[in-house]
Amino acid sequence: MFVLCLFSYLIIGCGQEPQDDSSLRTTQIVFHSEREGNQEIYFMDSDGGNIVRVTEDPAIDSDPSWSPDGNKIAFISNRHGMRDIFIYICDIDSTYQLTFSDGDNLDLDWSPDGSQIVFQSNRDGYHNLFVMDADGNNQRKLTDNPLADLMPQWSPLGDQIAFVSYRDGNGEIYIMDLLGENEVRLTNNSRNDLEPQWSPDGSKIVFSSHRKNDEDIYVINANGTGEKRLSTSASDEYNPRWSPDGQLIFFYALFNGEIYCVGPDGDNLIQLTQAEGNNKDLSVSPDGEWIAFVSDRDRDTEIYIMDINGDNVSRLTFVQGLDRVPQFRPTPN
Repeated sequence: MFVLCLFSYLIIGCGQEPQDDSSLRTTQIVFHSEREGNQEIYFMDSDGGNIVRVTEDPAIDSDPSWSPDGNKIAFISNRHGMRDIFIYICDIDSTYQLTFSDGDNLDLDWSPDGSQIVFQSNRDGYHNLFVMDADGNNQRKLTDNPLADLMPQWSPLGDQIAFVSYRDGNGEIYIMDLLGENEVRLTNNSRNDLEPQWSPDGSKIVFSSHRKNDEDIYVINANGTGEKRLSTSASDEYNPRWSPDGQLIFFYALFNGEIYCVGPDGDNLIQLTQAEGNNKDLSVSPDGEWIAFVSDRDRDTEIYIMDINGDNVSRLTFVQGLDRVPQFRPTPN
């Protein structure tokens, strides 16, 4: 069913010449959409062709996430009442439920080798972090905090998990090992620090923070040193994402609804989108050549694609109904 993803592995940066679009004919994007009356999971070729509906259920299916090998799609569904984690296996065209607890299970992230999934759940009355095998077996609790641990992100080396914890009264960035031990608090301020994202080499974490009375993008070394503010506008910036080579950070600015990129040292801030409306939910292709994103510039929330420097913008979806959270299919190592 799926077309094999082929990429050139040529990384380019803001302002450089884009590569040709031949890779768009062989890559794929997963997303969720309300085009048929309720929210379902779909995937399509990265040129907008060959749209395939993955789920067909009257419930809400959302937040699809590719496994690192590109053969599985984990997603959230409330088809049995609570929000649970399901998995769609591409090569056998089958869907399985992984969690069955009396609570919501959200914020999933794959281990780099695809063998495990970390997620947050309130099954015990509080929002804590859990891990399980990719088939749903061996579910175990990593944190035990009555004030909420959220947004887990597996490190690229697979040996640590970054997350947000409210245990000190507001959201701070922590890291821990895979047993839920050796927790280290990386940020320390009176406002919320959210959305941690590891750099590809695991040396840094980018995140958003409300510490200056608006949401800004920050970066910090994984050992808690070298914290730096990257965005300085008087508005809010969210949704930070790294380029595959770690040389660029992309984010969404609320004040004008545009997507920007900046170096991890804070230099070379560049606006990539130039359109009315909101441009967000960005995803960078594994080869670093393309950005998929969501925009309501044409009065409906649709998925678009552009090259890494903001040129060659193309609309991929054209059916009325919200299309959200596009994610490129990974290139297996």
